[in-house]
This record gives sequence, structure tokens and C-alpha cells, in this order.
Amino acid sequence: MGLGHIKGHTSIRRLIARAVVRGTLPPSLVLTGPDGVGKRRVALAVAEMLNCEAVTAPEAGDPTAFPDACGECGACQRIARGVHVDVVIIEPGETGAIRIEAVRAAVDKAAYRPFEGRRRVVIIDEADRLVPEAQNALLKTLEEPPSASVFLLVTSRPHLLLATVRSRCPELRFGGLLTDEIADILVTRHQFNATTALAAAVSGAGSVARALETGSDDHIQARDRATALLRALAAAPPPRRRLESGQELGDDRRGGRSSAAAARETLIRRLRALGTLFRDLQVVSARGDRACLANADLESELTELGRSYDTDRVSRGFASVERAVHVLTRNANAKLVVDWLALRI
Repeated sequence: MGLGHIKGHTSIRRLIARAVVRGTLPPSLVLTGPDGVGKRRVALAVAEMLNCEAVTAPEAGDPTAFPDACGECGACQRIARGVHVDVVIIEPGETGAIRIEAVRAAVDKAAYRPFEGRRRVVIIDEADRLVPEAQNALLKTLEEPPSASVFLLVTSRPHLLLATVRSRCPELRFGGLLTDEIADILVTRHQFNATTALAAAVSGAGSVARALETGSDDHIQARDRATALLRALAAAPPPRRRLESGQELGDDRRGGRSSAAAARETLIRRLRALGTLFRDLQVVSARGDRACLANADLESELTELGRSYDTDRVSRGFASVERAVHVLTRNANAKLVVDWLALRI
């Protein structure tokens, strides 16, 4: 899949394509942005373009067009199938971490000329999962990169990378996808019908990955907790009751085996579900098109909740949830965040 077949991120895709053609692409890059917005797809498209045997020229007279990989030559096909010898993909193992051995093997390969392509491309997906020793093993290569190799670090949590790694890699920042872009992806690639796709896209909040989670058990459980919180806070109870209700949102009842990281991810999932409920309450309070509801099956409950949550309260709640998710991804104290949110809603 070339750069031209990827949804969204037009300015980034155009910038990369022109840099490849001009030979000015940096030898190492960090591709950062929210989960599920296409960063890894872009990294693979870069690998295709760097090794394509017949890069296509932009269509004449179209100022928005840019060069792209052909998608049909042997190199493009092998990269698409994940079998090109000069495209190395490193990702977390069973432990959830990327160990130093995988990085050392890639660094050793990068020291030699590509076997069959023009450039060797090393893609490190979820680069924030690199253990510190593995990140340190990258430093010399990032500082003095081999002329025929490119390193692409893909992450939604760049702050977890060592400062010494980030200082050696220019960052390309990806934003979320538009709702209609996500809906189109769900219809064309995942066989959603148009109505379901739109609802899931709204729930996805800019991320295809989150949109695909909409029907999962984890999402349903997260939404149940979020709905329970809205019910508990509907009558604007006193602060002590609010804090007790907030504790229910943050409580992880799966037992002590759940890691702190997993508990944080669960809380973030619940907050994102809460955000979709607030977004739906905005539609309800504005008497908007009910077809736009991300949680259409809860329409009657949303209507009932709308009697307690006026426009100002819904707007404040939605903004507070967005803020809470942001600071949690920056490793803020989860209990403090939940307490603050319960007092804000």
C-alpha cells in the first residue's frame, strides 16, 4: 500500500514523498501520534517508495498529487507481504517489551549494504516498548547512520523514549483521522455497513483501532462503567459522593495480577467511552441527528440523562475527559486524575 492509498495525513505524506524523490529523507525518524491512525502503514509505504522499481510521477496539473511507489513491482509486492529481506520490522515480543537482542541484530544488518533493494529500512513499531538497554544500543547507529539504511521509530508515546534517542531523530507528528475517513476505512476494508461504520467512527475519536474496538467486550464493559458514572453524578451529589463514584470508574476488579500499565489502559478505555457518551449527550441536548450517535443503542438512556446534563455541563464534562486522557498518557497519578474528573463533571 503506497502513500497515495493511505487515508488522512496529506501534508505528512506529501512531505515524505518529496523528500524521498529529492534524496533528503532523514536517515532516522520518529513517527508519533495517537494509536490507530496509520503511522505503521506510513512507515511501510516509505519502505516501498525507497525500494520501488518504478516510482510513479505525480499527475500533471494536480498541485495536491505527489510521487508514490507503484505498488506492483516485485519489491513493492514483497514489502506488502512482509517478506522483503531489506525491510526489517521490530515489534514487542511476548513479554510486551523490545529487547536488546532484536535491536543488535538490526544494527548489525544495517552496517552492510542492502541485499536486494536500494535502501534497508528498519521499522521499530511501538518503539516506546524498547527497554533502555535496547535504546542505548541504537544510539551510535542513530548518531552515525549507515548511508544505505533508514530507521523509522513508530510510537504513540514518544515521551517514553530516552532523550538521547529523541534528540537524534526528527519527529513527524500525526493527528487523528476525520470521522468520514475512519468510516470509509471501516466500510472498504472491514466490511462495516455505512450506518454502523459512522457510529463506530464517531466512537473511535480519530483512531481506526479504537473504532474497531467498539463491539468488543472490553469496550462494552468500559462503556457500562462510564454510563454508571454518569447516572451516579446526574443529580450533582456532594463532593464525597462524587469521589466515591469516581472510584468505581477507576476500580479494576480483575484482581491483583493486573499490572499498573494494564490498569491504566483500562481506565483510559473507560474515559474514552465516557467521552463518546458526552459527545452523544451534546447531540441529544442540541436535538441533532440521532443517526450520528456513537451509542445509538443507548438512545433512551441518553435522553433520560440529558435532563440532568445541560449544554454547559456536557461541554465541561467532555473537555475534562479529554484533559484526563491526555495527562494519563503522560503518566499522571490515576487516582488524582479520577478524583479531579469526578469533581468536574
